[in-house]
Amino acid sequence: MTDGDELPEVLPSGPDDEYECVLLDPRAALAPPSTAGTGGETLCPPGYVPRLKRRAPYGLRGKERIAEDPPTQNPEPPPAG
Repeated sequence: MTDGDELPEVLPSGPDDEYECVLLDPRAALAPPSTAGTGGETLCPPGYVPRLKRRAPYGLRGKERIAEDPPTQNPEPPPAG
């Protein structure tokens, strides 16, 4: 692969607006299209895998939720044992 063959890391999914396509295999994405039928329209082109678009209005840092509102106490007691 050369510098001119830069592939986008993320593409919108043509058939479904709820998904986006993430580059997984650049070689498969650059390969000529297959003549074999897939039996229907796929969410993503070859070399890409689908993932749901992010809907959350908040950010994440590891397992920590980042929000503007102040933290609140969990009303449930901690689990026993």
